[in-house]
Amino acid sequence: MEPLLRFLEPATEPLDGGTARDRYRGALLGLGVGNVLGGPLEGYSAAQIERAIPGGVRDVHPREVGAPWDDDVAQAIELAEALLEPEFDPDAYLQRLVRWLEEGGRGIGRQTFQVLSRARAGARGTEAARTVWEESGRQAAGNGAVMRCAPVGLRWRRDPVRLVEDAGHQARVTHYDPRCVWTAVSTCAALAHALAGTHWTLHELADGLSQAGAPDEVGTAVRLAATGDLAELRLDEPYSMGYTIRTMTAGLWAFLNARSYEQTVLAVINAGGDTDTNGAVAGAMLGARYGASAIPERWLGALPDRAGMERLADRLLEAASV
Repeated sequence: MEPLLRFLEPATEPLDGGTARDRYRGALLGLGVGNVLGGPLEGYSAAQIERAIPGGVRDVHPREVGAPWDDDVAQAIELAEALLEPEFDPDAYLQRLVRWLEEGGRGIGRQTFQVLSRARAGARGTEAARTVWEESGRQAAGNGAVMRCAPVGLRWRRDPVRLVEDAGHQARVTHYDPRCVWTAVSTCAALAHALAGTHWTLHELADGLSQAGAPDEVGTAVRLAATGDLAELRLDEPYSMGYTIRTMTAGLWAFLNARSYEQTVLAVINAGGDTDTNGAVAGAMLGARYGASAIPERWLGALPDRAGMERLADRLLEAASV
């Protein structure tokens, strides 16, 4: 674990108040914007997107303007609230997700639905997630945990041990596979560096993950995300577009190839695949790097609760600063 903690250490340095607030808000708002931009294109290949919208998506679809948050953002909000408690309680977070499902659960993924259905029947903690994973032959490794994990990076940027622990704890609530756990850890670690504005490389991150016990597949994918050619990540591969490793690489690629929030989040979405989730993870990473001030106002105005997201980001910043 020590190499991974050393990798995270530079990200713990304090930030001035204005910069910190802009970046924290940017991470949550960026997650929301990336999600709503990509929502209508979920499941499309890059070629299908180009045929449907020559030049690719550029703005939020009218049907998404002011629409309720879907699973990517709603579960991140519930996670943020759970992280603001004195201790993160996996079962309490599970019950938050159950309530969200009972209130509508817009966009819920199949694996998460299976877990929450068992929780409604009485399963507690990570019991349901482990059962669903075991019943899949230990193959189920969807992106439902990595999509929502950004609040862990915000809450624990200055505490690497807690960041690694809670990234894993929140993942195991619904996604027990080690690949889901370690892609969440990887994404939160990168997000912490994005918030801090520190220099790092994917090879350093991959080395830290490998020495901490992450599956080889995760470390290999982290290194592959160093490519400048987004097409090499094959985000729209039809049989694995919802795979946790693909979504992790979308976020890492976005950070390392960023030109601006707008240009880069659109590039990820227009690459196709699980576009709303890839957009959410890339959007959080880019928002953390550039701040809310870099996100186009026309997109922020389409969010259903911008002010609520800003308040939540401010609370996470306050908690992280204590």
